[in-house]
This record gives sequence, C-alpha cells and structure tokens, in this order.
Amino acid sequence: MQYLLAIDGGGTKTLGLLYCQTTGKRWQGAAGPAQLTNDFTAAVQNVRGLCIELCQQAGITSQQVTAVLGLAGASNPKLHHDFSQVLGLPFAAWQLTTDAQTSLYGANLGSPVAVVAVGTGSVAMRLLPNGQEQQVGGWGFNIGDEGGGAWLGQQLVRQLLWQMDWQTPLSPLFQAVSQHCGKDSDAILPWLKQAKPADYAALAPLVYQFDEPAAKQLQAQQAKAISELALCCLNQQPLPLVLMGGLAEACLSLLDPALQSQLQTAKGDALAGGLVLAAKLAQSSALKRVAP
Repeated sequence: MQYLLAIDGGGTKTLGLLYCQTTGKRWQGAAGPAQLTNDFTAAVQNVRGLCIELCQQAGITSQQVTAVLGLAGASNPKLHHDFSQVLGLPFAAWQLTTDAQTSLYGANLGSPVAVVAVGTGSVAMRLLPNGQEQQVGGWGFNIGDEGGGAWLGQQLVRQLLWQMDWQTPLSPLFQAVSQHCGKDSDAILPWLKQAKPADYAALAPLVYQFDEPAAKQLQAQQAKAISELALCCLNQQPLPLVLMGGLAEACLSLLDPALQSQLQTAKGDALAGGLVLAAKLAQSSALKRVAP
C-alpha cells in the first residue's frame, strides 16, 4: 500500500497528516515548532518525532511512505541542505519545501491561485496557469514577516515599553500584555532576552480582544502590511486570492478594498497541499522505477 505524509511546520507548532491511498484512512498528529531559522535543532527533533509517531500509529515503517515536509525557513539553501542531511528517516521518497509552497497547493488544491499565509510569520506565493511559482515576503522575523503574529506581538510589547517609559497608566489591553511579559523592567528584561517568535505570536490575539484606540491602530497596521503583501504577490494577475493562517480571518474586513473582489475561501490547508505534492512525488518516483 502507498502512504503519503504531509508535514506543516511553523514558528508555533508542527502538524502532520499520514494518508493511505489504498484505504483512504488518515492519521494525524502535532508537535512543537519547526521553524528552521529560529531553532534548527528543535525543528529537526520535532519533525522527526512527529514522522515516527505517525508511522507508529499506522503500524508501518517510513520506507512505505512518500513524504513532503513544508517547513518555515526551508527556502534558506544552507538550512535546507543541513536539514536534509540530518533528518535521518529512510522514506521511500521525500521532499523538503517551504510551508508557503504547501499552503499554495492546498489553497486551491493545485490550481492557479495567490495565497497569503498569516501565522506566526507572514509569506505569500502565487501559482500561475503555466505552473510557475513565485514567493513574496517570508524573510523571517528578524527583518520581515510583517503582519504576522510574531510581528504583531512585538508591536504590542514595544508600545507597552513606551507606556512604561512615559509612566502612562496601562489600558486594559496593555495590562493583559504585561500579564505575559511583566509589569516592570525587572520582569520584562529577562523575558525579552529569552523571547522567541512564538512567544510574541502568543500575544497577537489580544489585539482583537480589546476595543480601544491602540488595538484599532494595530489592527489597521496589520491589515496594511497584509494588503501590501497580497498586492505584491498578485502583481496585477487575475488570480483568486486566499488568506490562510490563524490571523487571516480577523483582518479580512480591513484589507485594501481592491483585494476584496479577488478573495475566495481556501479549498484546503497546508496539509492538503502537502498531500497534493506528495502524490505528485510518488507518481514521479514510480515512473522513474519503471523507466527503461
């Protein structure tokens, strides 16, 4: 029997889906973050552990599996090479790609589309009718990922620090932020030293839970960043536009009006896209085996 495995790894969590093409049975699991840029060692451990767990659930070995691993940070050639060298799982065939590409193929199940994924980070990709792909953004938390959860959480913390410097009484929003990272410098400085993108991203939902001027300002800033990413990705192409990720729905109504007419609901997620790519890889591998 042929088994397909899709892995979706980002800055907050990693999800996996194992699918048997013969019976249609599915096995799912989750693990910690798998963002190659942020914590390479943890990414390897989490992905390897999740793959092994899913194979154990199904009672099979990895040699029976064709896998596509879509991980944040995999567009970096060195990280891509290093991960491929150390994963150490003998799949029948496997491919390491980005979570942006798996999201792209999931959004319209392999048909032409433009996708903006808004999770811990942010990235956009388009798939043209001729099969050409183009990525926009996704440069990582240190320099990019505008509009993503980590970026939004960082803006919250930055504003909290300003309010503390000005000795301004904290609004309900920033009281909630301070519950996570501290109310004074003695608490916040250690938090800042160890904070990872996932820690900042955990703060992002607060922006949509409070009805006050600072929250509305940050909502508008996020929508502007996502709109710019979407417009750059579309590049005036008449493609359907799909927003995916944990923060996508929250900012839909604030997007640039020019984008509204191109929006459509995603037909699948990054795991569905991983299965689409895994099926292609399995077919290609089978053809190579029978070629004279």
